[in-house]
Amino acid sequence: MEKFPDLNKYDNIHFIGIGGVSMSSLAVILSENGKKVTGSDNSVSQNTKMLEEKGIKVYIGHNADNVKDAQLIVYTAAIKDDNPELVRAKETNTPTIERAVLLGMLMSLYPHSIAVAGTHGKSTTTSMLSSIFLDSKYDPTILIGAHFSRIDSNFKVGTSEFAVYEACEYVNSFHHFYPETAIILNIDADHLDFFKDINNIKASFKKFIQNVSEKGTVIINGDDNNCKHITDNCNRKVLTFGIGKSNNCYAYNIRTVEGYPKFNAVFCQQELKDIRLSVMGEHNIINALAAICCAKSYGIDNSSIISGLSNFKGADRRFQIIKKLNGAYIADDYAHHPTEISATINAARAAGYKKITVIFQPHTFTRTKLLQDKFISSLSKADKVILTDIYSAREINTIGANVLDIVNQIEGAEYISSKEDIAKYIKNAARPDEVYILMGAGDINKTAELL
Repeated sequence: MEKFPDLNKYDNIHFIGIGGVSMSSLAVILSENGKKVTGSDNSVSQNTKMLEEKGIKVYIGHNADNVKDAQLIVYTAAIKDDNPELVRAKETNTPTIERAVLLGMLMSLYPHSIAVAGTHGKSTTTSMLSSIFLDSKYDPTILIGAHFSRIDSNFKVGTSEFAVYEACEYVNSFHHFYPETAIILNIDADHLDFFKDINNIKASFKKFIQNVSEKGTVIINGDDNNCKHITDNCNRKVLTFGIGKSNNCYAYNIRTVEGYPKFNAVFCQQELKDIRLSVMGEHNIINALAAICCAKSYGIDNSSIISGLSNFKGADRRFQIIKKLNGAYIADDYAHHPTEISATINAARAAGYKKITVIFQPHTFTRTKLLQDKFISSLSKADKVILTDIYSAREINTIGANVLDIVNQIEGAEYISSKEDIAKYIKNAARPDEVYILMGAGDINKTAELL
């Protein structure tokens, strides 16, 4: 049985939700390979404008007539069964596939495909690893869930047999991927609107690594408790990374220089000295170790690894300083899970800002309600916390999630609803050498346009 459909059968391909980061990149790749590509989305965005500039027809709004010429329809997990374009596809027996299936098919065309998985840090680590490959003799194909400044995009079609891409666990999307190498950065309780509990999530990751080619490699965080035993009875090569010296790849002599981590690393008794990152935070040392472990497993030289990590300046919306106001720094950060929030605040603390103010927009009702106590704990690490309304994303609030339940449990925290009022607060409060972090996976970053 074939894992994937034969794309050679289809000339006209339509994307439902084409404006998404991954969907737009896949659309361009197919268009550049001679396919006639169209798509639809709810609203105009930078991605839809980019697609139009590349000659791809984008319909704003979903309508059955949009798919009248389509021979194959690609859709995302966020698209509901009652979407009029999907309904028409069923009526006309037009083949449909999920985005993850298409991504898995395209990535399987590369003999050396590397899938970066984990609850946190996928975009950063994929970008780090891509930066290393770009500094080596290889020219990889790259697919990232965030804009990467070195390629001025979230994707790049390379000329080598290497591909580096993100593998998301939500709705078991990564079960459609069959990489040569799988990296698992960490496993945490998230996406609880789909997964039952942490054991269900671990089982999903365990199934994912079974997709790795038999002669391939699983690279896993040896310090992460939830990653332990995931590779039990795994007949693939397993390499571990982490701070602990029992790992195949570990860091030592860790220090902070001008706010940025510097350390030495060991990979299977081979030493890499004076690695300096251009992104803040101890969590990024862990991400870097994963990238080092993978790069060394492919024989990439130390100088390319060290320069690649140094040249990585961060992915967009990952503690990204976007402007200054009254001498204070305004940062944009995608953190939307308690573990990520803690990591970002810890990074800001290590950087030496006088005061850390987090303006947090919770993402999805399920996550906000089920992880409420952890949100309270992580946000309390900031000096000042502002919360705004929950970004609903794909959900309806049927479980009574209320942002005030978090606000009322954090000393000095405030609730501000509108972005305009948040901007006014920042303008009045900002002082030199403080940092104001616009945090969340929704649209809280648009507040910066009002400053």
